[in-house]
Amino acid sequence: MRMVRIQPRWTAGVLIAFGTMILGGCVLLKPMIQRSDHLALRDSETGILAGAEPRDLGPSDAPCAILFVHGFVGAGNNFGELPDRLAADGHFVRVMRLPGHGTSPLDLVPIAADDLLTAVGDEVRSLKKTHSRVILVGHSMGATLATLITAQEGADGLVLAAPYFGVTSRWYYGLSSETWIRLTRPALPWVYKGRLFVQVNRKEAKRDIVSYRWIPREAGDTLLDLGDRVNKDEVLAAVTCPVLLLHAPGDIAASPAAAEAAFKKMTSTDKRFVWLNRSNHHIFWDYDRETVFEAARTFVAKVSAFEGCIPASPSARL
Repeated sequence: MRMVRIQPRWTAGVLIAFGTMILGGCVLLKPMIQRSDHLALRDSETGILAGAEPRDLGPSDAPCAILFVHGFVGAGNNFGELPDRLAADGHFVRVMRLPGHGTSPLDLVPIAADDLLTAVGDEVRSLKKTHSRVILVGHSMGATLATLITAQEGADGLVLAAPYFGVTSRWYYGLSSETWIRLTRPALPWVYKGRLFVQVNRKEAKRDIVSYRWIPREAGDTLLDLGDRVNKDEVLAAVTCPVLLLHAPGDIAASPAAAEAAFKKMTSTDKRFVWLNRSNHHIFWDYDRETVFEAARTFVAKVSAFEGCIPASPSARL
């Protein structure tokens, strides 16, 4: 009989989840979140968290524009040094802030999947008016959004970093992660994430990665909705532009297996999948970050040198 040792972080995760379930019904929860917000470093005028500000970098008249789309409850600083390096290479870089993100998790409650898709679509259409080529770089849920918009609007290149096509599951969950999220929804109006669930193997990076510590139930519903949409065969088949996918086999947030399955269904004839064996979910801050930066820079340099892909078929509905 094979013995399995339960890792301490698993035990801690179970205890936190159980404690959150009890805390979820507490009337003091909202004031706790507000106090946490008050302690966070942010711009006094805009209220935006430090590291979550939308940024424009590089020459505005560059032929190639690169749009960075951050992930679930994350922020623009989750891309580490890559935006600055690509701007230094001579490209125009736009790091956007998704609706409901980078301020307070309370602002995330009313945000639906269509709100996020509209925001990314607006950014892409705006860049296409002033640049001959547009490349999307998405991390986690941002990669989900980038894939959906590319399928609908077309793009010249797509970089998918630790993309969310499904939540990572473990055998001891019994059921899929998505099923557990749906089952526990009524009991969990809020989930406490904290730094424990900032998934990066290079522990000293945790303090630098901007992410909400609290997640509203409604945001989980939005994430699942986007996952359902992006995994449609017709959507994935509509991704015809060059694709670079970077993923860690040990990612315990976004499923590597789901990413592989989605990647195979994309009909691009120029696809590359890079495994990052020393990293977790936040690959731009982890041990393989230099590999990530160089792979992305090489990909952008190649894509910016030719016309790119044709717009997607109107049948690729979101």
